[in-house]
Amino acid sequence: MTLSDVILRYLLSEEPIIEINENEINAEEFKNVDEISIGIRVIIIGKNRRRRLVDLGLLQIIVKCGHLDFIRDYLDMKVTLRDIYAKYRAYTELEYLAINDECVKLINDLDLKYVLSRVKSASEKRSPSS
Repeated sequence: MTLSDVILRYLLSEEPIIEINENEINAEEFKNVDEISIGIRVIIIGKNRRRRLVDLGLLQIIVKCGHLDFIRDYLDMKVTLRDIYAKYRAYTELEYLAINDECVKLINDLDLKYVLSRVKSASEKRSPSS
């Protein structure tokens, strides 16, 4: 299955969230897919039974600002959220986007920019050393 297949499956399912298995999508595919709407959410289920909710639209924004390593790690279900936080100072794709100003500049949606400013503020309060 490809990222395009996952998006089509999501749209056809008419469900708010769908589940996919790990390795069904990879970070490099985000560079080759046209605009992905924010809010297309999938739960990735790892072979180790770990589950991670991801927003494909937010991941694409992160890829557009050149942060492919974060996406690779975030999609890798062997990597824990603690490991992701230790490496990137963020637990989620929303938080990662919020703390990277160069990514925020790519966003035109004012509501999302407001949410990101609030998430960044909360993140800084939790971790003032970053």
